[in-house]
Amino acid sequence: MDSTGIDWPHQEANMHPTPNQQLAIKAMLNTLIGPGEFDRLCLGMRVERIDDGILYVFVSNEDCAAKIEASYSDDLAAAAEQVFSQPIRIVNVLPMDFSSHQN
Repeated sequence: MDSTGIDWPHQEANMHPTPNQQLAIKAMLNTLIGPGEFDRLCLGMRVERIDDGILYVFVSNEDCAAKIEASYSDDLAAAAEQVFSQPIRIVNVLPMDFSSHQN
């Protein structure tokens, strides 16, 4: 049980989402922030992995990454927690060109 009182199922430390999990997160985020805002900021979004409670997400450019982190990271965390059944402590949104430097 964590500090929120939720008893989360144990998950491996570094987890990569399946294609269906990717779609589920995108669908939930679309509903939470609205289709117009989702289309403007999240087209091409890729949830890369969860590593020790940190959600790593890649989006098309730096401007979109900054806007999502500033305004919608709580929504993204809520969608990911729902899909993965584990707590998300930090949402790290990066532009796609950073993805080649990861791993």
